[in-house]
Amino acid sequence: MNAKQGDREGVNRDGRKGAKQGDRQEVNRDGRKGPNQGDRQGRPYYTTKKRPEILEQDLAHRWHALPPAQSLPLTGGEACYLHYAGRSGGPQGPDIRDAVLQFTPAHPDAAEERITGDVEFHVRCSDWYAHQHHTDPRYNNVILHVVLIVDSVGPVLRQDGQVVPVCSLNDLVPTIFPHPLWPCQCIIPSMDMEARAAVLQRAGLLRFDQKTQNLLEQLRASRPYPPFSAYDVCLIPALVEAMGYGRDRAFFRAVGQRLVGIASDIPEPAGRAAEPSPLDAGRLRTSGKLVEQWRSKGAWETIRQVIMDGGPEAGHQQPLPCTKRYGTSYRVEAGLVPALDALRAIFADLGPARADILICNVVLPFAAAVTFIEEDRPLLEYAQELYVAYPALASNQVTRSMYGQLGLEREPKNACQQQGLHYIYAQTCREKRCAACIVVGRDA
Repeated sequence: MNAKQGDREGVNRDGRKGAKQGDRQEVNRDGRKGPNQGDRQGRPYYTTKKRPEILEQDLAHRWHALPPAQSLPLTGGEACYLHYAGRSGGPQGPDIRDAVLQFTPAHPDAAEERITGDVEFHVRCSDWYAHQHHTDPRYNNVILHVVLIVDSVGPVLRQDGQVVPVCSLNDLVPTIFPHPLWPCQCIIPSMDMEARAAVLQRAGLLRFDQKTQNLLEQLRASRPYPPFSAYDVCLIPALVEAMGYGRDRAFFRAVGQRLVGIASDIPEPAGRAAEPSPLDAGRLRTSGKLVEQWRSKGAWETIRQVIMDGGPEAGHQQPLPCTKRYGTSYRVEAGLVPALDALRAIFADLGPARADILICNVVLPFAAAVTFIEEDRPLLEYAQELYVAYPALASNQVTRSMYGQLGLEREPKNACQQQGLHYIYAQTCREKRCAACIVVGRDA
């Protein structure tokens, strides 16, 4: 029998009996297993892969616990002030998106500069280079590198050559004061459910109008590229770009332009991968199939026919509970369900979640944009009606962040109000311009 440790027989991590190593292995400075010499201060080295991840999670918790107006000492001797800790990043790219920081000017006569950008966490400062972030364009919006240990003296450079300031959380003085509340967090609790829904609905319609006006400008500048009409030359790149929301939008839009015959440079895919991810590759294949179908049928004519088949002349019955795919917690008028189903069927190969994103962010605003050119008031009203009635989309980082920021009991149950969260975030909350926020000034 092998050696025992205490009352239980030791086992290795691979399940074999023997002296138990535990979750961490001690190594010498040269990387060989054996008696641990530690670093110059006598602290042991560890090779556990989980350990840096745990420490980075702790960094994230400590970062989000910082109060607004917290002074952050920088390694160069300067300081910056934290206005907003930002929202968590996704699986690719920086750890934090859209943090708001105010940096002390380099010259006494210069005004202080408030910047919105990304934040990256590492245990050691040198991890920036060890992880190859200096070669990755996805990190070109990082404005602060937050670490525990400053183990390098050289500058931290982004791929575009810009220097990233470094802050060690070990240099912070613990605060004993409670966090102040944002204005919206004081206002929202005083509003009833109907008033909250009204604010989000108004914001959602403003976002719809924004998207409509952006597409209208593109439509007026669009020219046909046979066999595609001027409408399709505008619509198809916008649809393909929406397939890349949350991924690599610039790359997807360039692909969409190529598919309709517009000569444009294809940007390098985000990250260092030689090929698109399987998810992106699948969406790109689907876009190619759709565009091939639309060569003869036309994208806009296909979508217009679907909308009008369930359009204003169809009339509306009393509201009925949604079918299962629309969620039982929201109700859609029975006259609208066939049109929503038919629109989803066009993009069925993308899956219902991505189809919903394309419909609410591109298809319906594009239909509204067309009405300004063709003076088709009934189509405008019907597109808006479909948008207001559309059930909730899949939640994302922005809606989850805003749901917490506003202190809502739950996320909105329709797409218009969800888009309202996006509108508030993009217009004012991202940069924390609270005085201009639609929630704060709702009575103005």
